[in-house]
Amino acid sequence: MFQYSTHMSSTQVRDMLNHALNWLKITGAAPTVADAARLINKAPRTLEAYRAKSDPRQIGADDLLKLFAEAIWTFGQFPADPIMPITVFDESGQPVVRVHSIHSASFIADAKRGTGYYEINDGVYVPYYLRDLPERTVRKSRLRRLMFSGAVNCDQACKALDCCEYALVAMMLDAPLVDIAAPDEKGLRILEALATANMGEAA
Repeated sequence: MFQYSTHMSSTQVRDMLNHALNWLKITGAAPTVADAARLINKAPRTLEAYRAKSDPRQIGADDLLKLFAEAIWTFGQFPADPIMPITVFDESGQPVVRVHSIHSASFIADAKRGTGYYEINDGVYVPYYLRDLPERTVRKSRLRRLMFSGAVNCDQACKALDCCEYALVAMMLDAPLVDIAAPDEKGLRILEALATANMGEAA
């Protein structure tokens, strides 16, 4: 696990990248560096350079988020016949995928331009406490919806949350891949107010 801080050093970003690559390998989404490089349309040597301590190049935050998103997508679908199946739908109500993890379901739904949603399948008994997302995950979800919908941009989010773009990515990730760093309530409210103002100007 990489160490989190609101302003990530190059070492922390490199550790974060290696963490993503490890999860891609564990889930089988990208067993090799070459496979992972294809996910972000980069040459394998470029991805290796991002991992090298001697190379000043650094993976972009958007590409890092894509790698984590692929790991979350693949992780969420195992096992194929989950005990607690959850169906994720896109903004038009079309089923996208069935997953076993409420954290994965929330991330994938939010990634559908901030307008997707999920439902625990009918007929499955789930204890009440497992039907609701933990409060920190709710805050992560609110941030993801703002970002994936385009209601606010990266610069605005980083300013409101007093963080760098890599810390912003970490704040959008959840268990079991990353269970650290949730955006604070004050910063989220600032962003949500800004999103409302932006939508008013666009109307």
